[in-house]
Amino acid sequence: MMQHTNRFDGVDPARPSGPGVPAALAQVLDDLFDTWAAVNARNARLTQYYEMRNPIKDFGIAIPPTIKNVEEVVGWAQKAVDVRVNRSRFDGFVFRGESDPTLDALVTQNRLRQLVRMATRSMLTHGCSAITVMRGAAGQPAAKVRAFSANQCCMLWDKDADQIGAGIVLAGVDREGNASRYVLHLPDRVTVFERDPDTWEWRTVSDERNPVGAMLMVPLVNDADIDKPLGHPVLTPELTSIVDKAVRDVLRMDVGAEFFTTPQRWATGIAADLFSKPLTDNDGKPVIDEETGEPVLVTDEAKKLRAYLGSLWAFTKDEDGDTPTLGQFPAGDAQNFIATYENDAQRFSGASLVPLAQLGVMGNTYTSSDALSASNDPLILDVQGINDGLRDSLWQVARLMMAVSQGVALSGLTDEQNGVMASFRDPSMPTMASRADAWTKLGGLDSSIVGTRVFYEGVGLDQATIDRLMTEKQDKSAARVTDAIFTAATTFRQPQSQQQPTSVQQMPDNGTDGE
Repeated sequence: MMQHTNRFDGVDPARPSGPGVPAALAQVLDDLFDTWAAVNARNARLTQYYEMRNPIKDFGIAIPPTIKNVEEVVGWAQKAVDVRVNRSRFDGFVFRGESDPTLDALVTQNRLRQLVRMATRSMLTHGCSAITVMRGAAGQPAAKVRAFSANQCCMLWDKDADQIGAGIVLAGVDREGNASRYVLHLPDRVTVFERDPDTWEWRTVSDERNPVGAMLMVPLVNDADIDKPLGHPVLTPELTSIVDKAVRDVLRMDVGAEFFTTPQRWATGIAADLFSKPLTDNDGKPVIDEETGEPVLVTDEAKKLRAYLGSLWAFTKDEDGDTPTLGQFPAGDAQNFIATYENDAQRFSGASLVPLAQLGVMGNTYTSSDALSASNDPLILDVQGINDGLRDSLWQVARLMMAVSQGVALSGLTDEQNGVMASFRDPSMPTMASRADAWTKLGGLDSSIVGTRVFYEGVGLDQATIDRLMTEKQDKSAARVTDAIFTAATTFRQPQSQQQPTSVQQMPDNGTDGE
């Protein structure tokens, strides 16, 4: 379905209703959209923080109203999410150490590595995201995989089944950004609702039973617990509060820099009209003060600016004959603003596990590479936990992909297919040289692992490169076997007189005729 907008995060989740919606689905739709409405504002706010569009939150004390509309940006919220996404690298599926060409083709056709990356980003930002697996249309993969953020979907958790019991996704919007298509997922069926563009009435365009026998919607959850099985966002209230303070501090820093560049000056004993101009009415005529009969004067900012920027100042004495006295207010110390901003960064680093240097503040001096690596250890441990949760979710996605593409139920998958596992890169992101050195030492202890897929994965090669290496090794091995068979066959067909006896075939000459 053609879309007319590229944004799905600002859509008001309007509930499908009317005679075109089955009455049997009214209760589950009410529950889904009530839940969606309850978290929609929070998700929109977290999206603002991630996209660095959060407004300035001031106390109404130090920030003048004239500069409240100045846009200041602090990208730490996005950094807290992306630094984890960049270390969580989905690398495909394996079956007991071997890849499956059919499933690998579906991964490539669905751009699953990119989809998982996008879904992980939304999962960390909002706490959860979702992946659906549906039968592909004409020109699409046999199993079509789609990813949805928390702004585009809602799920209800079934405590007894220990999984989601219902879910709905926003599958389309109109030109004005209004919801126009929803897909409802239930354990036994999938229902599609569309809104008529002319009458704005909702209708059920598809209501099919689910032959797979399981939900075709899989949640990706970050930091789930018993009370919140659909997870918690990385952007906690503590982190967003620190970002709010950092934005205010950056604004104060900019204002302080302006005063430092153009410090405030003062002057006494100057003519009253030196920096003034007559106040005029709508017709351009001067406004006269009724008591004094003199024109009303107002400050002329242009005159003040010209005097401030002028290289030569010349003032006349005032009415009392006093000589003007000029002075300048001392500028604020910029180091105070810098220290406050660095303190914000240190607080954010401690709360988010993001190393301080990645926040743009060089607060630590590492004495060795080991000390530098140790600063990333808390973040790496956190990403390992994220990957463990993703493995469980992607295991379900892989089984659904195989079942949908083959047109069978999950119970019809083989033991080998049920043993599929999601593979992730090492979140510590070591260099190729250090990985090769470590695995070379392991290969010295056990030579049987050298040349296996596990060995190449440990070295750090991607699945595509490993597949090419294994294919070439198989081709060369097959070529050697063919050459050996051909050589043996040629030797066997030679005449008896041309065949050279081997040492084993030679018989000792004992002087007899061979009794």
